[in-house]
Amino acid sequence: MFSLNTSSGIPIYRQLIDQIKQSIRMGLLKADDQLPSVRHLASALKINPMTISKAFAQLELEGVLIRKRGVGMLVAPQQSGEPIDKIIELPLVEFINQARTKGYDDEAIITLVQQYLSLNQEG
Repeated sequence: MFSLNTSSGIPIYRQLIDQIKQSIRMGLLKADDQLPSVRHLASALKINPMTISKAFAQLELEGVLIRKRGVGMLVAPQQSGEPIDKIIELPLVEFINQARTKGYDDEAIITLVQQYLSLNQEG
């Protein structure tokens, strides 16, 4: 579900927050969808449960997630906003996640994209 890069300069909890928000924007997670438990997610991602709890707490403060007693964390109802072109965004998110997993930082990813765009303008 989520892809984390422990060697990037981005804190793990921040990566998790960003990926949960991205999944919501792309429609992969919808209002009232239940997220995996802290324990399950920590085990699956092989990270400290406190890291998951920190990310969930931040998302709850931001109104992205809601905590429901006896159920767990749910995606909060979202305000309607600009529609996102999922056909373009999904591969882009996958590209960024793969690049980060391979150790590229955001600046290097942007440079790669700019180089590709300039090559396509010339040809």
